[in-house]
Amino acid sequence: MADVFLSYARGDRGPAERLANAIAETGLTVWWDRHIKGGAEFSRDIERQLDDAAKVLVLWSKEAVGSRWVRDEASVAADTGRLVSATIDGTQPPLGFRQFQTIDLKRWSAKGATIPPELADALDVQAAEPSHRTKAARPRGKLIAAGIGALLLAGVAVIAVVQPPPFDRLLSGESQAQGLSLAIMPFATHGDQQDNYLGAGLAGALADSLTPLAGLKITATTSTQALAGKGLTAPDIGKKLGISHLVEGDVERTDRRYAISVRLIEAGSSEQIWARTFEGPSEELQELKNRMARELAGALRARLGVGEGQIGQRGNVDPRAYEAYLRALERVSVRDSRDARIEAIKQFRLAASIQPDFTEAHAGEAYLLSLSLPRQLGNTWPQLLAEQRRARARALALDPTNELALISGSTALKNFNGDPEAALAIDEAVLKRSPDFGPAHYSMAASLWMQGHPRDALDHLDRAIDRDPFDILLRLYRAQILYSLGDYLAVRSTVEKCPEPCAGIGFVWFVAMLGFATPAQYAEDWPAFVERGRADRVPPVVMADAKAMADALILGRPYKPRGADSEVIGFVDAAMDARLVSFEKGLRLAHTAAGNEHADSVLDILNAGRLTFTREQRADPRYHQLFRHPKLAKIAAARRREGVTAGLPIFPVKPYTGR
Repeated sequence: MADVFLSYARGDRGPAERLANAIAETGLTVWWDRHIKGGAEFSRDIERQLDDAAKVLVLWSKEAVGSRWVRDEASVAADTGRLVSATIDGTQPPLGFRQFQTIDLKRWSAKGATIPPELADALDVQAAEPSHRTKAARPRGKLIAAGIGALLLAGVAVIAVVQPPPFDRLLSGESQAQGLSLAIMPFATHGDQQDNYLGAGLAGALADSLTPLAGLKITATTSTQALAGKGLTAPDIGKKLGISHLVEGDVERTDRRYAISVRLIEAGSSEQIWARTFEGPSEELQELKNRMARELAGALRARLGVGEGQIGQRGNVDPRAYEAYLRALERVSVRDSRDARIEAIKQFRLAASIQPDFTEAHAGEAYLLSLSLPRQLGNTWPQLLAEQRRARARALALDPTNELALISGSTALKNFNGDPEAALAIDEAVLKRSPDFGPAHYSMAASLWMQGHPRDALDHLDRAIDRDPFDILLRLYRAQILYSLGDYLAVRSTVEKCPEPCAGIGFVWFVAMLGFATPAQYAEDWPAFVERGRADRVPPVVMADAKAMADALILGRPYKPRGADSEVIGFVDAAMDARLVSFEKGLRLAHTAAGNEHADSVLDILNAGRLTFTREQRADPRYHQLFRHPKLAKIAAARRREGVTAGLPIFPVKPYTGR
């Protein structure tokens, strides 16, 4: 790959050759058409070199502005964020390219030898004396790239996109900081049904690559996949996701080759702003994705004035590993399904086994494991903890700055150890570097809630939901935090707004009703709750028992103990039984929950509602003993330091004498 592709009109060959020689003296490699080998197909050779070059230097002149070749090469360079524009006779670039700074080489082309400082700066080199090539300065861009850790995995390439915004925005004074919201929809796949995973996988990988760009908010793949295949128009998608632009495309594989078309669309008007087709052999799927990311980033920058910064591109990844990674991404977006969760972990591991230095595969596995329970994976706590630590350690050994791997550590500290303070330090460090990283906001929300700051937690959770509005698990978590605040009406509103299907959130409504609803609210809302139960296919016997519990806790009516306990026991079940059956049974269930659930499940009873252990029960030494459990002790200590004591053991210690 050449450092610089030189584009010029045939009549300017003399100055172009002298400039190419001067640039080469700095240590950069230069490609211009004299390098085409005999017998090579002229246009294809030029296209390949143009695609691969780090920078494209266009020499404008009276002849060049009328050259279709020069204009086409300049257009590709502008769309991919690699254009360096210069004039060799004072002629200004044609319309469409005048928003880019143009370097004046008129004097240089007449008598110059070494390149001028402004051109050296644009090419990221220090101007060097031509007589001592062995001492020529190395390109600054290469020195910087060599010192940056892999963004997503070892061998990552970093490409700066530093062009100014479009000329009309400069005239109007419109700021790039206003940003742009973008959804990358799962691509449509054509051909073999076994290739369907490519649609969601490529979209997810493309979103990952563009996430670091400034002024660009990208909707998470959970939400884009939720809307895929529903026949929605661009304006429909724009309204549902709250985005201004979207990317769509098609993938077709024939005879071991891919043809992938990509289109940038304005959501409100359905206007196509940019489109390009990428073709290549199936073993180069990863490189095709990298090219898509480069050119789409350039199009966003040149045409919409956003996206300044760096894009991440994976280095040389085995095609089999990359396909497994794409399969994992496709399943992660629907991880609320147990089978999808297991398959995603399996594919992450397959990718890492094929290519052990595939950082993001290790990080993806580590993060998903940190969100999992043994019963979801069919293993034990020691196995889960060991596997999560191994995957996280491997990812961070390859790239100590990998954000997903770091957040997997924060999530594990909370879920496995109940340590919000250590987790919070990681969350803050990651968000300082990447303020728009959705998983970090989700993790920060969990850390703050665990520490006793639910309202601050909601601020971060809403930022995560803004990135991924159709992630059911984020909506469920929001309802749980609102319940802990005792805000029954807000819980009910959240449940009503949750997009269908929204399995699990109906239970949070029920818990909030038992904990905080007034008798009038209970009477008014129960019929709607019953309808929701039917929609969620809750068995009638379960609904009847739920009604009996609600009557007992809200209206004070007698309660007849239900039959066999559920296989899954949570702290809410423990609190129910402590109030309605017996304190001893409630304690027994609470110890079971502490052993089987994530540490944050105890937050469901750390509030001032009816669905908690009573004050007298919380003074009992056996309740104090419960919070000496390793998962709960740090939570209790952190909350006490913050002055938040609802639901915690109380003093003085006094044995409970009730039933």
